[in-house]
Amino acid sequence: NFVMRKNVLKYDDVLNRHRSRIYEQRRRVLEGEDLSEEIGTWIDEVIERAVALYTEGDFQEEWDIEALCKAMEDIYATDEPISPEELREEVGFDREAIVQEFQDDARDTYQEKQKALGLNPETEQPLLRDVERFVVLQVVDARWREHLENMDYLREGVHLRAMAQKDPLVEYTTEGEAMFRELGLAIREEVVVTLFHAEIQVDEVDQLQQAAQGADGGGFAYEHESLAGSDAIAAAGAGALLGGNGGGSTAGALEAGGGSVATQRVVSDREKIGRNDPCWCGSGKKFKRCHGA
Repeated sequence: NFVMRKNVLKYDDVLNRHRSRIYEQRRRVLEGEDLSEEIGTWIDEVIERAVALYTEGDFQEEWDIEALCKAMEDIYATDEPISPEELREEVGFDREAIVQEFQDDARDTYQEKQKALGLNPETEQPLLRDVERFVVLQVVDARWREHLENMDYLREGVHLRAMAQKDPLVEYTTEGEAMFRELGLAIREEVVVTLFHAEIQVDEVDQLQQAAQGADGGGFAYEHESLAGSDAIAAAGAGALLGGNGGGSTAGALEAGGGSVATQRVVSDREKIGRNDPCWCGSGKKFKRCHGA
């Protein structure tokens, strides 16, 4: 029994490493850190990955410039998108120059969005900083839950690798790390696209502010994977964001056009949920398969 439990703990350690990194990111957001520099880096990364995707190969004839320009319009919305003709005329077929051209255009577009939103009258900081924290929490919340489910599936099936003379724990660790890297890429891309396409109802942003200030959870204990703070912000502040076609799970969470977000129930210290009971988050899954994992 000791050997079996020790082996189980080794599997748990893999997920705990993922959890600690995700929770560190969330802690920084909930403490109100300025994410603007980090978001700028994410914008550059998303642009660079998109350019690499559509300019594969050494032969320029194989590059799909038309599809690249369309992809950039999907990533960041601008009134004057760069056309294939303009791109060929201004930078030609220099991959690095193409990346720089789109990165500069995207950053200029983001700065225009920041100016249009104006300042938060309480903090005298750009209102976009509050929106960034809101969106990051929502995306991390949704993507992390997907990652937990995917890791469960991996753990259930990885033991079959032993039949191929492979160590299940090594396979679980290796694939789990690869999945976590993909999680990071997905989070950054979804945050960037959502921020560019989200429309803000300025008269409702004060609700988002109040939620963010009270995001420490008060006197409640949040069960295991419950992401304290993001639930409160979602309930009070989601109406401030009218999602465009930002895509992904965040688009569903923000309900494009100002729809409502499902209220998630907070579990107090005195109220405990059975592992076979429906999860409090409204996912429809049993608690043990969701936040009790």
